[in-house]
Amino acid sequence: MDLHALLTLSLGDKPFANPRRISLLEQVASTGSISQGAKLAGISYKAAWDAINEMNTAMPEPVVCSEKGGKGGGGAKLTEFGERLLKVYSITSQVQEMALAALLDESVDMHSLLDVMAHFSLNTSARNQLTGRINGIDSFGLNDNISVTLTGGQQIQISVTHSSRERLQLALDKSVLLLFKAPAVLATTHACELDGQNCLSGRLLSVTELGDKAELAIDIDGKDIIYSVIPLTQMQSLAVGESCFACFDATQVILASMN
Repeated sequence: MDLHALLTLSLGDKPFANPRRISLLEQVASTGSISQGAKLAGISYKAAWDAINEMNTAMPEPVVCSEKGGKGGGGAKLTEFGERLLKVYSITSQVQEMALAALLDESVDMHSLLDVMAHFSLNTSARNQLTGRINGIDSFGLNDNISVTLTGGQQIQISVTHSSRERLQLALDKSVLLLFKAPAVLATTHACELDGQNCLSGRLLSVTELGDKAELAIDIDGKDIIYSVIPLTQMQSLAVGESCFACFDATQVILASMN
């Protein structure tokens, strides 16, 4: 299904920026001319001039500044505000497209903007990327222990400094993104019982050999997959399709949030 939405920014009941006007501004920025910009945008010079005049007078700052010339106008360029308008429109359009894609993808958690953005647009060097909600916060002097419930119901403990907790404005029920690298995860057939260790139960989906090491994909809840990189010598007791545990230290997890 090819689902689309047209983004319009309005002031009161009047449109300020819409796809047609944004296309015009892009062409003016490219050509340095309102007349040429109008031609490339597929609209008349009068319609282009009227649209730019409306935008210039609607806000405290104009979007286009021009120099008088002959018939058809002289040179023109976007103001700093006009350039920012194009960037904001582009960013907002991308978020809108991600939201529409999430509507059609049942695997995407729709609890927050962070969930949607993490699924579609966030790329990091950390192989493991999970989302969840904070269900507990405990302070231990310099460090705080943050308890997070994942989509499938299992919990992860993260250790952060108290100053980081305040800077990120962490609070109960807040959506967070959890990042940690595959080499930090130990795949084992027995649950870990050490303090400060997370131990998530799952099923081994696949094994990819990488020289003298192996990358393991572990399904922990039917939605989230955790990756582990371990020496091949530790693979003897692990078998694809069988139950296993993904264990990693609470200090190895990087926590991100949107304020």
